[in-house]
Amino acid sequence: MPPFHTLTTPRTARYLLLGQPSANVRAVWFCLHGADESVEDLAEQLAPLAENSDLLLVLPEALSRYTLPPLTPHEAPRVAAAWLAPGSGDLLPDLTDLTAYLDALAEEVLAHCPPNTPVTVLGCGQGAAAACRWLSGNRVNYERLVLYAAVFPPDFDRRATLVSLPERPVTVVATTVDTLTPEAAGEGLLQDLLDVGLPAGLRHVTPGRITLAALSPVEPTGATHQSAPNPTA
Repeated sequence: MPPFHTLTTPRTARYLLLGQPSANVRAVWFCLHGADESVEDLAEQLAPLAENSDLLLVLPEALSRYTLPPLTPHEAPRVAAAWLAPGSGDLLPDLTDLTAYLDALAEEVLAHCPPNTPVTVLGCGQGAAAACRWLSGNRVNYERLVLYAAVFPPDFDRRATLVSLPERPVTVVATTVDTLTPEAAGEGLLQDLLDVGLPAGLRHVTPGRITLAALSPVEPTGATHQSAPNPTA
């Protein structure tokens, strides 16, 4: 087989906003969904956060959209999207595209918010790997990173990406029942974060929909206690 050639072409991306960029915004969350998850589903789970009128949630949809079969015969097919194509043998094009996309989106949104508005980044499932790659470019000034049931493809160089992250607090959230991959247990990811010198802590939650308490900060010691919700942190 001859080698593939590459061509960079503009893409049209979709995103949801819970809240509106304005001078009244006091905090912004960028929330990256997981694979086989629709951005609408993540928006529904995070809707309680949006009840805080000075908090803006930005939910970008991954660039690779596809259709999932309906859960029941009476439901319509669902649209999901993926940030990365595991097993493709070359993740670099996906990584380059998602970084350019999220950099442009952040620039667009934050331009309409007060200067130095605090930013939190939430990555769910495969969105955690995408978030780490994005933030490793050091173009977005953020205060905290939340990695929820994180899934890193086998051909994703996690350690090298984590080394490039700025020294900001990281909250690792893992479910008490591993339904995705052994990495979702959280301990291995926590240790990698600590090994590269990042302040990180681990919280365990029961499987199911995301709660505000699950997203609140943890002490960067690896402790797993629950703390009071603080959605604007």
